[in-house]
Amino acid sequence: MTRTNKSPVRLFYSYSHKDHAFRANLEKALALLRQKDLLSDWSDERILPGHSISDATKTAIRESNVVAFLLSPDFIASEACREEWQLAGEQASTVRVPIILSDCSWEDMDGMADLKALPKDGKPIRAYANPDEAWQQIYKGLKALVEEIRRTFTIKDSFRKEVESTEFLSQKNVSLQDVFVFPVLRSIANAYKEDPVERIVSNEQELLKHDHVLINGERLSGKTALCRHLFLKFVDQEIPVLYLDLDNVRSKKPRERIFAQTYEGEFNGDYSLWARQRNKVIILDNHSSDTKEHVELALDHYDRVIVAVQTDIYDAFYRDDDVFANFEVVRIGQLTHVAQEKLIRKRILLTRQPDSVSHGLIDNIENRVNEIIISNRILPRYPFYVLSILQTYEGFMPNELSISSYGHCYFVLILAHFFKSGIARSDDEINACVNFAEHLAHRIFLEDSTSHAIDEQTFTEFIRDYGKTFVPLKESTLRRVLHSDYGIVNGNNEYQFRSPYMYYFFLGKYLAKHAEDEKQVINEMVERSYLQSNRLTLIFLIHHSNDDRVIDDILLHTMCALDDLEPAKLGRKDTEVLEGLMKDLRTEVLSGKSVESEREKERLARDTVEETKEEYELNTENFDEEMVYVNDVYRILKNNEILGQILKSKSGSLTRVKLHDIVETIADSGLRLVRAMLIDPSEINEVAAWIREQQPDIKVEKIRNILRIFCFLWTMENIEKIVAALNKPEIRPIVEEVVEGKNTPAYDLIDYFLRLDTIEEFKKKEKDLLKRLLAKHRFLFFERVLSIRTQFYLNTHLLSGPMEQSVCSLLGIRYLPKLKKPT
Repeated sequence: MTRTNKSPVRLFYSYSHKDHAFRANLEKALALLRQKDLLSDWSDERILPGHSISDATKTAIRESNVVAFLLSPDFIASEACREEWQLAGEQASTVRVPIILSDCSWEDMDGMADLKALPKDGKPIRAYANPDEAWQQIYKGLKALVEEIRRTFTIKDSFRKEVESTEFLSQKNVSLQDVFVFPVLRSIANAYKEDPVERIVSNEQELLKHDHVLINGERLSGKTALCRHLFLKFVDQEIPVLYLDLDNVRSKKPRERIFAQTYEGEFNGDYSLWARQRNKVIILDNHSSDTKEHVELALDHYDRVIVAVQTDIYDAFYRDDDVFANFEVVRIGQLTHVAQEKLIRKRILLTRQPDSVSHGLIDNIENRVNEIIISNRILPRYPFYVLSILQTYEGFMPNELSISSYGHCYFVLILAHFFKSGIARSDDEINACVNFAEHLAHRIFLEDSTSHAIDEQTFTEFIRDYGKTFVPLKESTLRRVLHSDYGIVNGNNEYQFRSPYMYYFFLGKYLAKHAEDEKQVINEMVERSYLQSNRLTLIFLIHHSNDDRVIDDILLHTMCALDDLEPAKLGRKDTEVLEGLMKDLRTEVLSGKSVESEREKERLARDTVEETKEEYELNTENFDEEMVYVNDVYRILKNNEILGQILKSKSGSLTRVKLHDIVETIADSGLRLVRAMLIDPSEINEVAAWIREQQPDIKVEKIRNILRIFCFLWTMENIEKIVAALNKPEIRPIVEEVVEGKNTPAYDLIDYFLRLDTIEEFKKKEKDLLKRLLAKHRFLFFERVLSIRTQFYLNTHLLSGPMEQSVCSLLGIRYLPKLKKPT
C-alpha cells in the first residue's frame, strides 16, 4: 500500500509537561506504526511560536481518532489535562486510552474506570522491573486499536450532519429524513422507442433493483435530496457507499485519488481497505456536460453507480450517449397530492403534538399551499417549493401559518434566490435587482412572445437601454442575476425568468407602478382575462397595487357576463329536472374504511382531475371574439379565479364593503353558470328529441338521463368552484352576511360546503347547522346533496364516535365504525 492511499489513524498525546520524557518514550515505541503510515501522532510540541496553545490543542483533539492519556499524579493535578479528558469525551468518534505511568487515583476520574487501560491490567510503567516490557504491551495494544479503527468504516458525524441538513427549516436538530417524501419517478428507459411505455417507480427498493441508475430532473426538483436519502439508506444498511458532488471536482482530472479524498472526508477507516469491499456504491450528484469522464471512471471502480443530472443537460448531452445505455433512466416529476399531504403532515408534526394535528388543520394548510402553487401554473409542486411556502408562513407570518398576503410568499422565494446566488443582503443591491427585473419583465412582455423569452441580441439591447435610464447593475451583480443554479434569469441562447411566477410577479409589479401609462394595456388584460397570461399578471398587479380600480373593473366585467340570467337558487323548482336522477342516486357513500385510505383515494382523484384539465384545457389564445356566450362563460370561470386570489391576497387591506361585493360577485356569477345549464323538464324533452333525430339508435330515455347527469355534474362543479374561490377562513363573517342576505338553498349549500372545507374539527356547531338546513329545505335534491357531501367529509376526517353516530342519525343512514389506520 502506498502512502497516498492510506488513511493513518490520528493520535493525540495528552500529558503533563512534567512527564514529557514518558511522552517521548511513547512516541519512540510507536515509531514503526508511523513508518508504515498506520499512525500520525500529535502533541503540543508541534504548536508554532505565537499560536494559541488552547485553540490548537482543542482542534487537534476534535480531529483525532485516539487520545492517549499519560496518567500520573501530575496529570490528575493539572486542570488543563482534566479539560482535555472532558473534551475528548465529548467527541463521539474518539477513543480515549488511559496509559498508566505511575501509581495515582486515575480510576476516580469521571468515566475512566470503565475503560481498559495500558499496560496490561492498568499496571503502572514504573512498577515494571523491565520498562521495555511495558512499552511493548502499550505498542501491541495501540497497534490492535489502530488496525480496528482502520477497518471500522463509520460515517463521520460532521458529514452525516451535512448530508442530513435541510435549508427549509429554522428549527435545530431537524434532518432531511424528517421531511423526506419519496418523489414521483417516471422510468423513461424506453424513451427511444416509437411508442414508449412510461412506468412509475414508486419506492427506493424498486429503483435500486438496477445497478446503474440515472436520475434527471428540473432545477430544485429534489435530485440532491433523493441522492442524499439513498446515501443515508446505504449507510444505515452498512453497504459501502460514497457521495460525490461533481460540482466540486469538474475542474479536476478524473483519478481514483478523488474517490480516496472523498472517502476521507466522509468516513473513518482506511480507504485502501474499504475499497477492497464488494458491492460498493457511488452516488454522483450534479453531473454536467463536462464530468462524463468522472462517471466512466466510477463505472470502472464501483459495482453500482447512481448519477443525478438536470433534465436539460441530460436531453442536450446524454440522451443518446453509450455511457448510459445500460442505465435505468428515471425522471423526477411533481409531487402527487398524496405525497404533498404526506410532506405537509411530516413538516407540521415537527412542531406540534400528533393529537393536535387534525385532518381539518392539514386540509387548511394544504389548501393554502395549493392556492400559491395554483394548480402547477405558477410553481411546480416540488418539495422545495412546498417546504419553502411552509417556511415562509412560519418565519414571516403571524399566528401559526396564517397569512395575510400570498404575494409576500412569492417575494420571499425570490429573495431566497437572490441570497443563494450571492447578492448582498443590502437594500440598495436588492432594490437595484428588483428594478432591473421589473423592466426586464416589461421588455419581454413588449416582445409579445408566448414563451416569455427574448433572444440574446434583444437582451443585450435591453441592458444598453436600461443603463441609459438607470444606474447599470454591477457586472458582478448581473452575473449573480444570471447564476446558473440560483439566478432569477436563465441566460443561454435566450433569456427568460427561471420560473413563471417570477415573470408574472415582476410584470405585475411594473404595471402597478406605471398604471397610468399602462392603462390601455391593463384594460385589455381585464377585457381578455380568460387568457392565462393576462389572468396571472392581473393577480400580481393587484397584489402590488394600492388602487382598487382594477378590482372594480374585474367585478364589473364579471357581473356583466351572462347578466341576462338570474343566479340559480337551486330550490325545488330549479332542481325539478334532476328529481328522477336524485331518486336513483346512491345515497349511502359512508365507507367504513380508514380515514387514511379514503384521503389517499380522494387525493388520487385530484391528480386525475389535474391531469385531465391539462390535457383538455381550452386554447383561449384563439378564442373567437364573436362567440360572446362562450367567452362570457369562460370569463366568469377565470375572473372568479382572480377574485378568489384577491380574497386570499388582500383581504386584510380591503374594506368590508369591497369584500362583500367580491364574495357576492363570485357566488352570483357562478350560480348564473349553473342557471345556464339547468334546463326545465320540457326543454330536456325537446333537446332529447332533437338528439334522437341525429342518433336514432339511442333511446330517448337514455338521452334524457345523460342530459340530467350532465346538468347535475355541471351544477356541483360550479358550486365547488365557488367554494374554492371563497376558501379563506378569515372572511367567514363576510360570507355569512352574504348568505343571510340571499337566503336561498344555493347559498346555504355554499356556506355549508365552505364550512366543511375550513373547519379543523366537526363539532356541535356544525351538527346543529346541518340539522337546521335539513329542516329548512325539505326537497330531494337538497337533502341528497347535503347528505352525500357530509358523508364524504366523514370518510376523510376523524370524528368522535358519538358525534359521527349522531350525524348519521340526522342523515338517516347506517353508522359504520371506521377501520383503524393500517400499520
